[in-house]
Amino acid sequence: MAKIKYAVKENSKTGRHSWYAVPVFNGTLSFNDLCEEACDDNTYSVEEMAGCVSKFMKVVQRETARGFRCRLGNDFLTVYPNLQCSVKDELNPDNTVKKAAEAKDVRANNAKSRLGCTVSSKFSALFAAAVSWQKVDKNGNDIEEEDDITQGNSNVDPNSGENDDNQGGGTTPDPGTGGGGDNGGGGGTGPGGDAD
Repeated sequence: MAKIKYAVKENSKTGRHSWYAVPVFNGTLSFNDLCEEACDDNTYSVEEMAGCVSKFMKVVQRETARGFRCRLGNDFLTVYPNLQCSVKDELNPDNTVKKAAEAKDVRANNAKSRLGCTVSSKFSALFAAAVSWQKVDKNGNDIEEEDDITQGNSNVDPNSGENDDNQGGGTTPDPGTGGGGDNGGGGGTGPGGDAD
């Protein structure tokens, strides 16, 4: 079972004590790195693999721009067009409503067009079954814990054949960017990353 390191960060934006775990990445594999590895046990050349995947990516880009949700393989990822726009009540200093938000205020011309992505619950369950986690301090040194996080972080049987691309993912930022997730999680750190 593979072991991934994680650090703990404080979410100072909440105004109260709030801590969350972030993965400490071992590095970043490039597109070419992955194509080379995908060719290890077959007769495809790296150039052939890269060419096919690149063409596949262009098709996904074209079809999402036409309004389609695109499944990237079975039990893997689903990419879809997304519009980020929301309005809230405008409040007075005493928190009373100054101007109530209305549906008519939600307009595409003040929104952001983005691609969303979900991870299938089965693919997430396979990942959860394949890894364990090691807590580290801000210097990257292992911290001994009473409980080893190896199981219980997925309630989906990876052998169930379930293909629910509405679970296990979301439009959370890439952890590599350091952005916090929409579930309270946060961005990861690189090799030897600081957990402060």
